[in-house]
Amino acid sequence: MSYRLTKAVPVHGCSCKLPQYQLGELINQAGLNVDLGEEVLAGPGENSSVIQITSNTAILNTLDFFTPMVDEPEIQGRIAGSNVTSDIYTMAVTKIASILTIMAYPENMPSELAVGMLKGFGDFCRETDTPIVGGHTIRNPWPIIGGAATGIGDPKKIVYTKGAKPGDRLFLTKPIGIAPAMAAYRLRKEAQDRELLKDIPDDLLERTINQAITGMITSNKSVAEAMQQVPVHAATDVTGFGLKGHATSMAELSRVNIIIDKLWVIGGTPVLSEIFGYPLLSGESKETAGGILIAIAKKDTDDLQSELDKRKIRHVEVGYVTDGNGEVNIHKNAEVVEA
Repeated sequence: MSYRLTKAVPVHGCSCKLPQYQLGELINQAGLNVDLGEEVLAGPGENSSVIQITSNTAILNTLDFFTPMVDEPEIQGRIAGSNVTSDIYTMAVTKIASILTIMAYPENMPSELAVGMLKGFGDFCRETDTPIVGGHTIRNPWPIIGGAATGIGDPKKIVYTKGAKPGDRLFLTKPIGIAPAMAAYRLRKEAQDRELLKDIPDDLLERTINQAITGMITSNKSVAEAMQQVPVHAATDVTGFGLKGHATSMAELSRVNIIIDKLWVIGGTPVLSEIFGYPLLSGESKETAGGILIAIAKKDTDDLQSELDKRKIRHVEVGYVTDGNGEVNIHKNAEVVEA
């Protein structure tokens, strides 16, 4: 098929999100940072809203959609499903009661691609026991897909972005490097751009791209299950604001400083980042459907790793928390570990 999803848009996946500072300005100027009422336990700035219904029940709502990362429509649908549900799972909630799909595509896009994206999205949701109950589809110059998810959890057991404490250790459950890996995916299909990749062995490119796609379509539900078993202080998924941006949200909301002394990256992405100019090793490269950054007391790290290991979840300790006022320091000499 000649129509390529990734050629239809100038930015891909979570790279289409507004920069963090612009989003903050937009919310402030619109007056959305106001008192939302005592039943609202979390609003703008968290991974998901949290509204307390009873002493034992809270409703979580989140919305996420973006432009294509890949040309294969069913894989694109799975990536979107993974990213939508991640905001709920990041809060250690595993029950997603429903999802409403959101899709848009231009009139010249073949309808079978729209069917494929919906199928991939639906297959991912069915495999994680998440019912799709409706949605909305429009015409739009850019193809997009995503959805709105509603979770149900015990308000006393929800894990927020805020809550990290000095002395905590930080664990990440997926390596970073999606942006450079997927740039290579796109450039390999362009004859005029292949020269940029001439010094990269084909087998390394294949492994890098496959690892990136596998990571994006892997659900974070099992991470939520692990977090339910141990006293996690704080957590956030790592998506469009990059590792540093999401760590900064955790640091600011928790009123601590965060030190990143290890960068866990997808194999092959450091050299690709150098070629393409992505700020991967400063933690500022954008991610899509990434892993969860978890802050937990040092004494509980063995228990967390045991729970992650039980579920065959890859993870690496990437840093720690200190006293501070919301700053993130990624060491210039941070150890780079290629997955």
